[in-house]
Amino acid sequence: MSGTDRLLLSLMIKVALLDKKGAAFEQFFTAAAIELWGDDFEPWKPQGKYGDYKCDGYRRSNQTVFQCNAPEQFVARDVEGKIEKDFEGARAAFGERMKVWIFVHNQKETPANANALVHKLREKYPDINISIWTSGHLAREILALADAGLANLFPGFSAGQDFSPDLYEFLERRFDQSRPPIPVVELGPADNTNINAFNEAVEDLGEEDKEVRRRLLGYSQWFDPATKDEVIGRIAARGYSEEVILINAERLQQAGLIKITDNHYLSIVEEVGQQAAETLVDEFLEELEA
Repeated sequence: MSGTDRLLLSLMIKVALLDKKGAAFEQFFTAAAIELWGDDFEPWKPQGKYGDYKCDGYRRSNQTVFQCNAPEQFVARDVEGKIEKDFEGARAAFGERMKVWIFVHNQKETPANANALVHKLREKYPDINISIWTSGHLAREILALADAGLANLFPGFSAGQDFSPDLYEFLERRFDQSRPPIPVVELGPADNTNINAFNEAVEDLGEEDKEVRRRLLGYSQWFDPATKDEVIGRIAARGYSEEVILINAERLQQAGLIKITDNHYLSIVEEVGQQAAETLVDEFLEELEA
């Protein structure tokens, strides 16, 4: 799969995970799980007074119980109680048939108290492998699918083919192109009416640094997770030295806008990253049409 195909697919997965709530999210997870694991995965549906045994899906080979959570409003303080109730309910229902328990939600991060609870549950039940999957974890699993599985989940996506009208419609919705492009403005001391988060992050820089940071922020949001090789390669191809790229990445990390790991640049402030990504949409469209 080309980098362009992977970028488009990543965006489609993100939108699908964020858009789907409640039963729709469970259905999407079930469809993805069937593509991933075939007959090894059993979808579970609530049955009257018996409920669903606190199980939205069961993988037979490793005795995994999956529980999904994508409420209309994701309230951090509610997640801890949901995890505890669902885990204890599944443990009571499955007993020795549950070796792994995975709580799947559609947010990028898990609230701290919920993670702390999971740590306590692991200490209390060391024989059960307890995990939380965020949207990023589920997206990673889906991205590993073969083309046939991806086509089943996303009928509008076809790797290596022309950029279709359906995908244009998707991009217009994803980037909200009904709005004008975000302006890069020079502000005088008394003029602060047009400041937005992205401009605030780069407004005092020289043009070279400003452009490099725009792309670091935008690519980190686009590719999420963005590999260093991909980001550095794209920026270097436009004539910027690797030294300048690395220096500006460090400064963005010091400003709390991205996180640098051994292999990735990760967007931290979504508003800034999204605004930077929107300024690059024409580049993205040109690649897809190439």
